[in-house]
Amino acid sequence: MKKEFLFEIEQDEDMLVATCHQPEMATQGENLDDLLAMIRDLIRCRFDEGDDRLNWLIRLHFLNDPVLSAQVACCHAIFPAMKCAAR
Repeated sequence: MKKEFLFEIEQDEDMLVATCHQPEMATQGENLDDLLAMIRDLIRCRFDEGDDRLNWLIRLHFLNDPVLSAQVACCHAIFPAMKCAAR
């Protein structure tokens, strides 16, 4: 049996959406940092203290692979509709 959660990440208008299919659960965030915090919170709320799944790894699979540029210092190169501190 796998010992990790696999979350598929996609952009839905101005939000990032993370969906896990085994077990079924989902959350969203305004930016990547927010989304990561929401995923961790979702898992902590979903499983009881002492549950072995609280120690599983969290794997992120971006459905649209981000393409980065060394010249861009902003998340808009990856997710154009997202809000960030650079704007």
